[in-house]
Amino acid sequence: MRLVWSAEARQLLSEIRLFIAQDNPSAARATVAAIRATAELLLEYPEAGRAEAELGSRRLPVPRTPYRLHSEVRQDRIVILTVWHGARQWPPASS
Repeated sequence: MRLVWSAEARQLLSEIRLFIAQDNPSAARATVAAIRATAELLLEYPEAGRAEAELGSRRLPVPRTPYRLHSEVRQDRIVILTVWHGARQWPPASS
């Protein structure tokens, strides 16, 4: 299996880093590292986290952060769909 980040997830990870770095560059690096490490765990435990049956994905909290990863297993890869802040509404309101 391999780990793939969606364009949305990559963009959000970049935004998270930039936002936190405004006040604390060290915390920004640590937060992004924690998010990436949690994603890497999915390679060993692809079914980790809570199943979201209505969306067909899984939700995995990132320890010691307000973030969680939403992912899907697709054939030979695990796709990180999004990185979501716990204070935001989930699922996102449809447009």
